[in-house]
Amino acid sequence: MAVNEPAPPRARRRAEIAARIPRGYRPALHLAAPTAVGLAVLAAAVGLVDAVEAVELLAVPATLLLAFAFEWWAHRSVLHRRAPLLGVLCERHEREHHLAFTADDMALRSARELWLVLMPPCSALLVLGLLLPLAGAAGLVFSRDAALLGLATAMGFFVSYEWLHLAYHLPEDSAVYRIPGLARLREHHRRHHDPRLMKRWNFNVTVPLFDVLRRTRWSPRPRSGA
Repeated sequence: MAVNEPAPPRARRRAEIAARIPRGYRPALHLAAPTAVGLAVLAAAVGLVDAVEAVELLAVPATLLLAFAFEWWAHRSVLHRRAPLLGVLCERHEREHHLAFTADDMALRSARELWLVLMPPCSALLVLGLLLPLAGAAGLVFSRDAALLGLATAMGFFVSYEWLHLAYHLPEDSAVYRIPGLARLREHHRRHHDPRLMKRWNFNVTVPLFDVLRRTRWSPRPRSGA
């Protein structure tokens, strides 16, 4: 009779984390609902734009710049540091996401593990709730169309973040990596999942702009003579 060998510690730890996923969890709904909300808000905001002027188009790159900066700051200072009142976010990120997915084991093993990759299902509504007052203030300071373009860009960024992060946790031979540049972005994120690097390096998930600007982008040094 064969004797079952105990699972290695890493596999056992990942199984324990996966076992805490709610029993009634619906992965497809978790992915589809925030995406639908984000795209609906984006489409509605663009649809409300009227007679936009050239200078108002600057709202798009300005919003993206702020989004990349916020992503870098939040990942570094909230998800990897126990900030007052926000320690639960760090706990969930480091004790679930980073323990389940390591640099040498990044891929989802089942659709249910989307729970460990995507932001909480209500995140799109929370993001919208935060953005609406900012868009209102931008409308007062700048213009209505600039505010709408900023809102659309911010929601587009949110959807892009979710789908890019999901892509990084697909199997390495996935067809999505035929998309130019995606494999390099995945490698940037994969290095962040090294426990020795995660608190200091590679905090941008979408575009590593602020990792470059703040000198927190890590990559192996080329071997001399190679």
